[in-house]
Amino acid sequence: MKKTVFVLVLIALLVGTFAVSAQEAQTLTVFAAASLTDAFEEIAPSFEADHPGVEVLFSFGGSSTLATQLAEGAPADVFASANNTQMTVARDAERIAGSPRTFVKNRLVLIVPADNPAGIATLRDLANEGVQLVIAAPDVPVRTYTDTMLQRLAADPAYGEAYRTAVLANVVSEEDNVRQVAAKVALGEADAGIVYISDVTPDISEQVIAIPIPDYLNTIATYPIAVTNDAANPELAQAFVDYVLSDAGQYILVNWNFISVRIPEVPYAVTLPEGNTAFTVDGQVLNPVTLTVADLTSSFSAQTVDVAYLSGTDTVSTSFTGVPLWQIISAAQPNLNADVRNDRLSTFIVVTAADGYQAVIAWGEIDPEFGNQPILVAYAENGAPIAGGSGPIRLVVPGDARGGRYVSGIVNISLRDAPVVGQ
Repeated sequence: MKKTVFVLVLIALLVGTFAVSAQEAQTLTVFAAASLTDAFEEIAPSFEADHPGVEVLFSFGGSSTLATQLAEGAPADVFASANNTQMTVARDAERIAGSPRTFVKNRLVLIVPADNPAGIATLRDLANEGVQLVIAAPDVPVRTYTDTMLQRLAADPAYGEAYRTAVLANVVSEEDNVRQVAAKVALGEADAGIVYISDVTPDISEQVIAIPIPDYLNTIATYPIAVTNDAANPELAQAFVDYVLSDAGQYILVNWNFISVRIPEVPYAVTLPEGNTAFTVDGQVLNPVTLTVADLTSSFSAQTVDVAYLSGTDTVSTSFTGVPLWQIISAAQPNLNADVRNDRLSTFIVVTAADGYQAVIAWGEIDPEFGNQPILVAYAENGAPIAGGSGPIRLVVPGDARGGRYVSGIVNISLRDAPVVGQ
């Protein structure tokens, strides 16, 4: 009798244990942009280790496809998109709970097969007749970023609209997601493709050559993430989002060539370099650079403007040649906060001369979507190098009636953000 009771108790305990285990076992379904495949597949085991009994299941694909699936009712707990447009599609379909958070950034790169049959060396070669170019389909985020880059190229006198037309005429395939673009190039089925830098993974790194896109023409991709409105376990879904945003999650993403969403503190003081023959671009940027006159003439498109301004009581009428300040700032790749509405309009540019003289330009003055002012970092006046002891580089603000912001001897250009609004 005692043996029978013992067996019954043991069975009851085992059944209870299995019941508890079954209850604790949970599945978290994450819809994620295809470009996140490797990074998220590394994040999953770390997250699962911190949450015993949880299994993370991924559905990777083009963000536009995933957003459409969500809008049609596909079950998911978390959505990680490669741009805000497709996150908005999911939000408009009332599939997103709360406010999405930007969790990582990315940049574009041009890739060609390792044997480079078309002999492509720069972006310019994409317009050569006969080049077989593969890009993503319309509405796929990487295509949207590619189109933005092509718009910049079309607006650049060194390329122009004819260049964009020729490049698009060379498109032989439009893929459903960025990984398909990378795969076609790696397999030699195309002469070139435009992908994210994170897509040049170890699996294909020996099969392709990555050709950097000049920073002032490139576009920074921003990735938002959010919990869905009908997540089976909203707290667990939020925990995954929090892990992706944590230092551990950011480390993994950066290790896969993404750009961290962190915006570091910018020192309040501007540090002046020695001498006045070069200037630095720093502050709230991803790619601080130092540029000389030689860099300006060789790496950027020149622009000439005729100006007239008051200097004291005298009217100065002259002509300057240089590089648009917009291109200079773009080359340093502004590190904006995508979660702040129109964050670019709360940023400003401090231009400092070797003698400490400073002037401020608002971002909105030079942004092509707003003021679009042809403010120049000039290196020539009336066709000759800028002379004088101040230095060879000068800020030129054509719309100003007075010359106070015509900073001579530029040594630093720093992007700064407006003060945080107190709570």
